[in-house]
Amino acid sequence: MKGKVKRYKIVVFDMDGTLTQHVSSWQLIHEKLGMWNEDACHYQEQFLKGKISYRKFCVLDAQRWKGLSAAEITSHLHAIPYSKNVKSTLRKLKKLGFKLAIISTGLDLLAFKVKNDLAIDYCICNKLEVRNGRLTGRVKIDIAHGEKGKIFKRLLKQAGIKPREAIFVGDSATDIPAAKAAGYAIAFNALDSGLTEIADYTCRTKDFREVFNRIKLIGKAYPLKNQAGYKGML
Repeated sequence: MKGKVKRYKIVVFDMDGTLTQHVSSWQLIHEKLGMWNEDACHYQEQFLKGKISYRKFCVLDAQRWKGLSAAEITSHLHAIPYSKNVKSTLRKLKKLGFKLAIISTGLDLLAFKVKNDLAIDYCICNKLEVRNGRLTGRVKIDIAHGEKGKIFKRLLKQAGIKPREAIFVGDSATDIPAAKAAGYAIAFNALDSGLTEIADYTCRTKDFREVFNRIKLIGKAYPLKNQAGYKGML
C-alpha cells in the first residue's frame, strides 16, 4: 500500500434521508400536523419545478405554521424514524475519536433533537423563528439550496479541520458540493446518480453498520485521495 495514510478527524452527515428515514423534515412536520395535503405539497412541487425560489418555498412553508406552539410541534417529533443502526454507529465513531456534524437544509426543531439524541458536536440547519413559545411564521435560512459545499468548508474552518481530513455522508444531489469538498465521500442509500458517480464509496444497504465498517477501514488503510490507484482499491 503506497502513500501516506490519511487521518480523518470528523464525519459530517446530511440529516434527512441519511441519519433519518424521512426525505424532508419540512414535509415530516407538515405530515405530523395534518397539513401536508393542503398547500404545503404544492409549494414543494412549485420549487422542484423551478417556479418559485428556495427562499420563497421556505417562507411559504413557515407561514403555514404561524401561531403554532413550538413545544407542541416538537412533541410530535418524539419518535424520529432513524436509519437502521444509526445510534450504535455514531456511538462507535465517537469512541474512535471522531467529531460528528450535521449539515442540513432541514429545520432546527428536528435537527437539534437529532443532535442531542446522537451526541453530535456541530449542527447547521435552517431555523424557525419563535417568540413567546410560538412560531412567528418567519424562517432564518442558514443553508440555502445548493450551498452545502460552502457551509461545509466554513464549518471545518471554524473547527480547525482541513477538508481532506473530513468524511461526508449524504444521499441526494444537494449533497454533491459537500461530497466533492470532502477528503472522502460516502453515498448512503443515494437518491441521485450524480452523487454516486462522485462518491468514493456507495453503501449497498440501508444499514449504517456499512458506513461504520467503511470508515473504520479507510481510517486504517487508505492513502491520500487522488493518489494513483486510490479509486481502484475501493
